[in-house]
Amino acid sequence: MRSSKVFPPLTEEHQEDELKAMLDWAFDGFRPSGPQGFQPPPDPCGELLLCGLVRPDTAVSAKPNHLDTALSDYQPPAKRKNVQKSRVCAELDFSRDFCLSCGASNIEIFHPLFKGSLCLKCKDNFMETLYRYDEDGYQSYCTVCCAGLEVILCGNASCCRCYCKDCLNILVGPGTFEQLMEVDPWNCYMCVPPKRYGVLSCRPDWSVRVQEFFVNNSAMEFEPHRVYPSIPPSQRRPLRVLSLFDGIATGYLVLKDLGFKVERYIASEICEDSIAVGMIKHEGKIEHVNDVRNITKKHIAEWGPFDLLIGGSPCNDLSMVNPARKGLYEGTGRLFFEYYRLLTLLRPREDEDRPFFWLFENVVAMSSRDKTDICRFLECNPVLIDAVKVSPAHRARYFWGNLPGMDRPLAVSQNDKVDLQDCLEVGRTAKFNKVRTITTKSNSIRQGKTGPLPVTMNGKDDYLWCTELER
Repeated sequence: MRSSKVFPPLTEEHQEDELKAMLDWAFDGFRPSGPQGFQPPPDPCGELLLCGLVRPDTAVSAKPNHLDTALSDYQPPAKRKNVQKSRVCAELDFSRDFCLSCGASNIEIFHPLFKGSLCLKCKDNFMETLYRYDEDGYQSYCTVCCAGLEVILCGNASCCRCYCKDCLNILVGPGTFEQLMEVDPWNCYMCVPPKRYGVLSCRPDWSVRVQEFFVNNSAMEFEPHRVYPSIPPSQRRPLRVLSLFDGIATGYLVLKDLGFKVERYIASEICEDSIAVGMIKHEGKIEHVNDVRNITKKHIAEWGPFDLLIGGSPCNDLSMVNPARKGLYEGTGRLFFEYYRLLTLLRPREDEDRPFFWLFENVVAMSSRDKTDICRFLECNPVLIDAVKVSPAHRARYFWGNLPGMDRPLAVSQNDKVDLQDCLEVGRTAKFNKVRTITTKSNSIRQGKTGPLPVTMNGKDDYLWCTELER
């Protein structure tokens, strides 16, 4: 019992007297021992002793981390380690036997960034919050545990990670958080050469492991995509492309840079500024058809057949960053079903050998329920790709589709512009090598909520230009 009051087992001879004693205590003697008296008992499966890492007098015990990933408004609580003072284990292998986030012994999967493991609850938490960012551009929660309230930020201008007090003091060593508060700037464990700090050790191949971590985590298996026969180069024809939620026609730009010939590029976009950029940049080669909801089966028959469908519906009602989000079935979230509707219309019949490819993109920081529903409709699991590997911007996104090889790890080519300076016009100087995630909000170009702009020109700070954003 929470009050630690224990009664002896009932006996038949004195049952009535013993029950009376219990009732008397319950009505008169129950006194909670302060706020701790209302805390639930510790989770026995999460108890462990960090041998040599945490002294018994510094051990912390608190509420277990209960997680319901079906709730799209879930906010991770402050993370604590559950520590049992009396258990001694000289051969403890923390990196393999326990969850690196909460200390539970029932591990489920590897930790994607650091050597260690995660339990099922912490795995689900990671799926929803690892790529969640605050207005200042930094991660909303600790890089190690995806929770925590008091954090320290990495001082590397190209990094957006943070680490909570508990992870540093328990996994690295007592007093680490307080020591690092005096270091300015402090480069985090992901920004320095890999080595062991206490039990915290960054994976050298973490970028590959992150992609592996997010593959096929919807607990659903699907039939493999249809494989189309190869077409000899002499018989290949220019592509017909339908781009939904097109933006500034970067899809057309990428196809041209990859060497594809495009016969027709039809773009659905409602933002007048984005349409103007696409028309001017590509000299009228983009055919704009405005609202996706107005595209009918008749239009598809007139414009098609299409070889490629691309698009990413608005994420503002799907992203966990938006506290007022409405989810997949309300607000702009419903526009996903416009993509699904047109994908259904464009797919070739089973008796057709005509190749057809498609790609759908959206934010990583969405609820598990919304992600699972998208997987169910598109009949496949997504892959996670972070643009920072091949560009100057942090931008992790989920991609669903049937493009050959899209689940392979990214490899940087000589033509990739991986530093910001490579993307700028003449006479402009980059202040950072990498920039944080850029959204439709102009303020997102700042490196932090009130931070500096990423470019200088004629001695003054400046925003990124449209042509530079394209690159």
